[in-house]
Amino acid sequence: MSQSLERSAHAALEALAEGFCMADADHRVTYWNAAAERLFGVPRRDALGREVWDLLPAEGASELRERLARADGAGAMLHLTLLSDRELFARHLAVHASPLESGGLALHFRDATAEQRLAAQYEQLLESIRDGFIAVDRDWRITYVNRAAETLLSVRRSRAAGVDVWPLLPKEPRAVVNAIRWTMRERGPRHLEAIHPRGKLYRGRRFDVWTHPLPDGGVSILFEDVTDRLAKEVELARLAAEAEEASRAKSRFFAAVSHELRTPLNAIVGYTHLLATNTYGNVPAGAMRASERAGVCAEHLSRLVDDVLLLTTVEIDKLPVFAATVSLAPFLDSVLPHLRQQAEAKRLDLQVDVPGGLPPIDTDPERLRQIVTALLSNAIKFTTRGVVSLRARMAGEGRWLEISIRDTGPGIDPEDRERIFGPFEQVGGEARTDSATRGTGLGLTIARQLARKLGGDITVSGTFGEGAEFVVRLPA
Repeated sequence: MSQSLERSAHAALEALAEGFCMADADHRVTYWNAAAERLFGVPRRDALGREVWDLLPAEGASELRERLARADGAGAMLHLTLLSDRELFARHLAVHASPLESGGLALHFRDATAEQRLAAQYEQLLESIRDGFIAVDRDWRITYVNRAAETLLSVRRSRAAGVDVWPLLPKEPRAVVNAIRWTMRERGPRHLEAIHPRGKLYRGRRFDVWTHPLPDGGVSILFEDVTDRLAKEVELARLAAEAEEASRAKSRFFAAVSHELRTPLNAIVGYTHLLATNTYGNVPAGAMRASERAGVCAEHLSRLVDDVLLLTTVEIDKLPVFAATVSLAPFLDSVLPHLRQQAEAKRLDLQVDVPGGLPPIDTDPERLRQIVTALLSNAIKFTTRGVVSLRARMAGEGRWLEISIRDTGPGIDPEDRERIFGPFEQVGGEARTDSATRGTGLGLTIARQLARKLGGDITVSGTFGEGAEFVVRLPA
């Protein structure tokens, strides 16, 4: 080596922030840089010529000597804890040992205290998890096994370090072995789901397996026991299927019973009407009142049957929709007469505001009739005095038709505005105490489902105590 090159190398070694020394074949120090002086507190003049072991704290020196002997000094990377006599804490050093042509050693000391503390934190984390974790080096030797993996593989950690990993892993299925080898070769992660290892050791359990490459060239293997989770998922799927079948059975039952009830109810309504109109001759006044009351109750029950039938039809998604062009003004002329009679009977003012230039829309007129009837009937039913109004307008640059139905009734508490759309849900109020007039509690449920089936929705707003406003929004 030329003198200029030697001076350059010396300057570079002196500029290192990490300790560096060289020793001859007898392990006597031949070079000791400035960083080594600071690291070990030994001046260069005192270090040269002494055995390297004498310059290190006793415990660290002994371990370094033994491990270098086992590694034959061939480029070994060792992690040691050197206890300084001058300090009250342990210092972790990473020591890289390389052989020299002369038979000596070059030792590179790097302070790895921060790294070691971080590694300790990771180790605590790995010990706290319930999943088995194994780390292996590039030669397939185990470098770490957590407590859960000890139990899983039936191996003691004290005996696992440095052991070949393959005898401990399941031979079947081959997907596990293939994933580990692929990660080692391609340096990419793999994830296997619900693996069922063969063998009595695994007791028929299933695992999710993750493999990840490690910075030192090895691989980490994580086993998550998912047996209980999979069993719960199967049980939940079974319960969901049973609940769905029960719901379908309920819908079939309601539909069948509703159809069977409708015929005799229609007969009762018809005959009570005939009695009330003296079709069969004069009827005593008391019998007339009884007949009228029976007719009202029969009609109420008939509406309930119709609502239940319609609701179950919506639930099983068999409700037909037939789109047609609907001009709103003439459409409402055919829908509103009987609703006006209901409003007049309660001395309510039913107001309708439909602009003359409102364009027709494409929708199912029968379903729209059911929606408007349900909302107006609901407004009239629960309004004791004042006004019920219907207004229509185009919104969203002509892409939507909005029909607003507003009343001066008791209004709806904001906390109840979603609940009222549930089946059989009603909120309290003076107008809701009579079972013959309060309704079935299905009108709003059916109206919203129909609106959504037509591609729209229904929302509710208003001031509690001053009335409510329902807005139907349908695509134009």
